[in-house]
Amino acid sequence: MTAKILRAGDAAGRPHVPGLVIGDLIFVSGQIPQRDGRIVDGPIESQVQVVLGNIESILQDAGASLRDVARCGVFVADLDDLPEVNRAYEQAFGGHLPTRTTVGATLPGYGVEIDCIAVVPGTDREPKDVDDSWPGGHAPSAT
Repeated sequence: MTAKILRAGDAAGRPHVPGLVIGDLIFVSGQIPQRDGRIVDGPIESQVQVVLGNIESILQDAGASLRDVARCGVFVADLDDLPEVNRAYEQAFGGHLPTRTTVGATLPGYGVEIDCIAVVPGTDREPKDVDDSWPGGHAPSAT
């Protein structure tokens, strides 16, 4: 198996890498609301925006964007924040909503962590257009 490590320097001293490209898949490790090495404190919606910005930055290193994300894992410290988390998440992803698992979790000093799996653009596994007849209009078309 050949893997391309994305942003290896961002994880110096920690036992993980921010992202890996293996074949036509991009795996992004859990990202937290951190900018310039510091936790971004503030409303949960701002934290989600920072986290998804970090994810998008890693995806860009592989030539991808949030539009290429197929699955996310969302870890939330306070499930009462879920409506605000959802608002920021939907705003970032627009009409493209990947599959998702949301879990309440004890997080050390921040409110949200998100990981994802994306598809390298231009491959056979690239996400297809959506079929608007499905509830929410987010299911992949059968073409």
